[in-house]
Amino acid sequence: MVIHEFGKENKKKLLFFQGSCEPWQEFKESAELLSDDFHVILVTPDGHVPEDGNDFISVEKTVSDTAKWLKDHDINHLDALYGLSFGGGMAIRFLTSENIKVDKAILDAATAPYDLPKWLCKLICVRDYLMIKIGRSSVSLMEMAFPPERFARDINRAKEEYEAVRKYLKTFSDKTMWNIFWSANNYEVPEKAPEIDTKISFWIGDDEWKGRVRDLNWTKKYLPQIEVVKIPHMMHGELVMMHPQEFAKRAKKFFLT
Repeated sequence: MVIHEFGKENKKKLLFFQGSCEPWQEFKESAELLSDDFHVILVTPDGHVPEDGNDFISVEKTVSDTAKWLKDHDINHLDALYGLSFGGGMAIRFLTSENIKVDKAILDAATAPYDLPKWLCKLICVRDYLMIKIGRSSVSLMEMAFPPERFARDINRAKEEYEAVRKYLKTFSDKTMWNIFWSANNYEVPEKAPEIDTKISFWIGDDEWKGRVRDLNWTKKYLPQIEVVKIPHMMHGELVMMHPQEFAKRAKKFFLT
């Protein structure tokens, strides 16, 4: 796990769990914009920094390691918490399993644990694992999943950008890839969520709705206090990675009012 800090001079603390299978730099601009008002603590999980040579283990371990880091730095209260996708799952785990008060939280298309037999969960994980293994083998396949007109920073250099991402994903070990998909959908939380007074917003893009409605429905049952916010014309992770100005504006409006 690597911690990147922005705006350390600010009193308000914002913990930021990034999404999986992306280098931390994809979230840097959004974190920097939030650091105008917050001390932003950006968590990059194990297995996501190639030069470290370690494997991702689990949502639970990442959250536990993060909580320990916070307490070691005398941080026992967070003004804000943000998590994307499996980072959103980490945010759920953090809110319900760690004794650190959080005022407001954004769960951006957060993954939720499957309520299914373990044998079926394993079959789903095999599918997801094979999809990323196959997907990272070809720029064309990556472009099918993430259209360049929406995810390339420079459409004229899209092939180069996607090739760089493909090479990055090739650094992921089989263990890391399996553990990401297993833990993202099977992490443990208390059977009943503890009573917390955190104000929680669940963000979900219009263009990812069908793929995330299961996660939303589970979270609504588990944390009934959540407010659901639809983000117009956005695919999974598109807002925070590709539209940092709009992301920061929306996030600050929620966190600061």
